[in-house]
Amino acid sequence: MDRERRGGFNRGPREMHDAVCADCGKQTQVPFVPDPNRPVYCQECYQKHRPPRKSY
Repeated sequence: MDRERRGGFNRGPREMHDAVCADCGKQTQVPFVPDPNRPVYCQECYQKHRPPRKSY
């Protein structure tokens, strides 16, 4: 079965929304509508806040 028929893979371009990073104040874009009650981070700052990946 190819990816287009399985669903979830061929959604087209995501709508991006402007946001300001809660750490550094840099303008960024995110693929969701930012919630004013939750922090949004740019890609660099997100890496600092992301929980470490578990190694198996």
